[in-house]
Amino acid sequence: MKRTVPLLITALSGIILLVSGFIPALQSAGEEVAVWFDILASIAFVLGGGNLLALHLQKISDRQTGWGYSAVTLFFFVVTLTVGLLKIGCPPEESSELFGQSTVPFAPAFLPEYRVAAQLPDDMLDARFPPSVRSQTRLDNGQLVFSGWMTPNQAQDLANFVDKQAWRCQVQQLFEQAQPPASLQNRLVYLADHHKLAFTGFMSEADRTALLALLPDSPETAHAVATLAALATRPTSHPLRSIPEGFRIPESARESLSLDGGQLTVRGPLTVSQREQMVRTWGNLPFARPLSTESRTRLLEEIESHGALNDRQRDALTAYFDAEWDAPQLVGALNTAGVVPERTRTDCELLQDLQSGHSSPALTEPAPPPVTLNADQQQLLELFVSNDTMSSEQLNTQMAALSPFTAAQQQALKAFLTHLPTQADQWRGLCFRLLEQGPLNSSQRDFLLAPARNEFQWRQSVGELFIASQQLKYPWSGNYSAQGSPFWWLYEYLFQPLLTTTFAVLAFYVASAAFRAFRAKNLEAVLLLGTAFIILLGRTSAGPALTNWLPESLAFLKLDNLTVSIMSIFNTAGNRAIMIGIALGTVATSLRILLGMDRSYLGTGHK
Repeated sequence: MKRTVPLLITALSGIILLVSGFIPALQSAGEEVAVWFDILASIAFVLGGGNLLALHLQKISDRQTGWGYSAVTLFFFVVTLTVGLLKIGCPPEESSELFGQSTVPFAPAFLPEYRVAAQLPDDMLDARFPPSVRSQTRLDNGQLVFSGWMTPNQAQDLANFVDKQAWRCQVQQLFEQAQPPASLQNRLVYLADHHKLAFTGFMSEADRTALLALLPDSPETAHAVATLAALATRPTSHPLRSIPEGFRIPESARESLSLDGGQLTVRGPLTVSQREQMVRTWGNLPFARPLSTESRTRLLEEIESHGALNDRQRDALTAYFDAEWDAPQLVGALNTAGVVPERTRTDCELLQDLQSGHSSPALTEPAPPPVTLNADQQQLLELFVSNDTMSSEQLNTQMAALSPFTAAQQQALKAFLTHLPTQADQWRGLCFRLLEQGPLNSSQRDFLLAPARNEFQWRQSVGELFIASQQLKYPWSGNYSAQGSPFWWLYEYLFQPLLTTTFAVLAFYVASAAFRAFRAKNLEAVLLLGTAFIILLGRTSAGPALTNWLPESLAFLKLDNLTVSIMSIFNTAGNRAIMIGIALGTVATSLRILLGMDRSYLGTGHK
């Protein structure tokens, strides 16, 4: 029975997985079996780890030959298992951590309620609301009631629940009601899946007063708001290794952010947008502007003051800056932003048209004429591109004074400049481009990379402050192999070097064996020896150099081209034949196991 049961489980599971791949109706059964397979595989891994511990501990206890290697193996097995399972030192995952938010448990019963007159069709009275709104939505005496504040995604799910225009209009009305006041807009949200009240960023005293006025008056509410306010104003300090010279804290952020010497203190959790603003906008990091001919000449002279460049490097510098952005690209982006799309009419507007007798109401309204830049504005943009003393705020003001400059265009200008690389990134890219064309001495590299190093230190300091200011909701949410974690360190600096060393030793062993085996005794050996010779030479610099004299008409005979041909044609064909053979062998072995003809995996030795 001990052998029959595993055989039946294996056969049944394999058949279900096999059949579900061809019959869509059984796909869910296949997914269920796959889940059970993962569970059993996890148990097998646990048993395998326990067996490893038992065997090596026994070897150490008996002082068998090589017991020291067993001790090393066990030590690193335990260390790797610990740092991997507990995710020690792993940064939290942004998608699950809800960075920038402070949360407190909060029951839906204490949320404010919003109501509109609504009625479900008779055939849907027993239907359940969509999962995203189920805990916050109910029908009460002909009214649709929503507890809390509705998000656009929740409104979309609820509107699609009933395919009636009247219902969609009622959901739209409810959505417009179920919104926090303007001062708390986009900052206050209720996480229905976790039954938590969440607030984004720093909570001022005015925000706290507005939140208390919004929620029903109760001791539970007062306690939750007090706890949330404490979390949203909790101070976090962090020393800065490098502070940009132009760093300034704007007036709007001075209540939540302060700089004392080399220490930056933030109250409440930093949001992702605040982090980016602090790094670039508040840090006043200059974005990369296109360089004029004079500016390129000055930069070239500064680089060559640390050492001469060759002709290819000078040409690379010119080509590098020729590929930079220019004023016409910025003009095109702003003109595109000036095109206002057609406005989609609301569900209530469509319902009103239907009730007025229009059988096919228009879904959109015509778009207004586009707002394009005039000649003066385009000239101002060209001046801005070439003049590194003009700020984006000055540009905004002057653009609006010359002609209409819409909010969408202002946002497009901000987005365009934000996505540009910084000057430090520009110089770093130039350094790598020059290195592709020739060597640079240490003084030249330091000159080009110094701004990038300082900027990196600034970004690192702000990033560390950002993480420290968060209220961690899921400490184990991070990836165990995240860069910088102990598990990553063990893999990169212990396992990989050992693996590389092992394969390096094997390479010498293979070379020695090949030298003894490659004897041209017959035609097959000649083909093997000749192909290996061509591949080895073609993969080195000696191969192309030896056959570089061949004319273009015989270019296919050059060793590097022969290598490509052998690897892409003959080698690919051989690999495909081997893979087909492996696939057929796998199918045959699987069928033998499923039919009970092969029981060797049960430890019987019977095949």
